[in-house]
Formats: sequence, C-alpha cells, structure tokens
Amino acid sequence: MSLHVQQAGSPDAPSIVFLHGAGVSSWMWGEQVAALQATYHCITIDLPANGESYQQEWVSFADTADQVAAIIRQTATNGKAHVVGLSLGGFTGLHLLHRHPDVVESLIVSGVSAKPFGNTGLWRLYLGVMSRVMKWDVFINLQAKMLGIPPDEAELYRRDNKRMPISAFHRIYGEVLNFTLPDFTSHPQIRLLAVAGESENAIIKESLTMFVKQRPQTAAALVPKAHHAWNAEHPQLFTDMVAAWVANKPLPAELQLVKAD
Repeated sequence: MSLHVQQAGSPDAPSIVFLHGAGVSSWMWGEQVAALQATYHCITIDLPANGESYQQEWVSFADTADQVAAIIRQTATNGKAHVVGLSLGGFTGLHLLHRHPDVVESLIVSGVSAKPFGNTGLWRLYLGVMSRVMKWDVFINLQAKMLGIPPDEAELYRRDNKRMPISAFHRIYGEVLNFTLPDFTSHPQIRLLAVAGESENAIIKESLTMFVKQRPQTAAALVPKAHHAWNAEHPQLFTDMVAAWVANKPLPAELQLVKAD
C-alpha cells in the first residue's frame, strides 16, 4: 500500500512538496496550493496513519522519510523538490534532508524542536490522557478552535483525528519527545529555513537558535501573533514566505529573523 499523493499545477514547473501535521492531512495546505499552483508543481502527501493514508502503518520518521523520498524521485520535476513541513511534516522533512539530501532542493520546517523535550515523564502522562480523549467530539472541537482551524475544515479535522490509530499517535510523539537534530553540516548547499509561531511551546522557539548555531547557512524566524498551525491562521503570510524562500528572495518583513547567540 502506498501513501496518498495529490498533485496540482504544471508537472514541468519546479516542485514543492507539502508535508502536513499530525492528526490532519493534505487539506491543511489548501490555501497554499491554490495560490502557488499557477507557478509551481505542488505535491501533497498524506503521511502514514494520517488522512487517506490512515491504513498505512506508522513505523518511524526514518521510514516515512524514505517513502517521501521515493515519491519525490517518482513525481517531482527532475526528481527534486522544495519541501515544506509543519510539525509532524517538519520532523519528517528534517529526516528527509538527513537521509536523502539528493531529493531536497530546499527545506522549510515550522513548529519543530531541535532537542529532546524535558520532563519526559510529565509529557508521557499528558500524551496518555490525550490518547484517551482524542476521539471525543468535544475534545476534537476544542482542539480545532485552539488551532484556529476554519469552520469549513473542522469536519475534515474531526474525520482525520478519528481515523488516526492511537498506536501511531504514541509512536509519533515518542519520537518527537526524544528528537535530536541530525548533523546537516555536510549539505551546506541545501537551504534550510526554520520558523516557529510566537505562541508556540518554549522548546520549539528556543530551537530556532540551535538550528542557526549548528548550521550557519540556516535561516530562522519567529512569526508574531502566531500559534502552531499558523498556515491556517495567517495563510497569506505563510504562502508569501514559501514563495520567497523557494525563489531565493528576501523573506516577508513580518517575520522576525533569529540569530545565533
């Protein structure tokens, strides 16, 4: 069984691959694809255990990155793509850059950590509670509001949450809690942009500096008045950021660039 893939725009144009967050799927990129498909070949992938790939077992970030690399080689222009990943998709993108740099033209990651989360015991307790209520409509509706998911997409969010296996939820967040930034210094030619919303978890915001310290070629930016799923909260700004990064032009002025200490 292969991952669910959708394509939009000219297959001869430069390719952009969009990788979604956990508990959602490719619909979250609707605004970005609609705006960019006139200029780029847009590819969205439903990752294992999510969306239309919900029956595909989640094994690991490494395994998922291998599957994404195979899709890029098969569908992207010249077998390479600019990759945009948020949260789950961002961690997958980092593994992709580490394991398959030959398919990555450039990379944007949003809402990811560069080091293991502290207080792992408390986080595991929290995730245990989450796994027990994640299928409840009242909890899903509350999460949708907190994430700023538009009302017309709330039903898609509910559907994806209910279809995601709880075993996959535990495997994914088990890896996230212990994630350590791979060594990317051997691929200085591949541009990497790390961004985080101003209202995200402190570890994610602190990680922006770590990205720049490890790899001086990396750009990092904080997004004012933004939460985790800010591509829906500020869709035009997110789209403008992607367009600028892919074209190697200055980033939107609204982004606050982060420097190494």
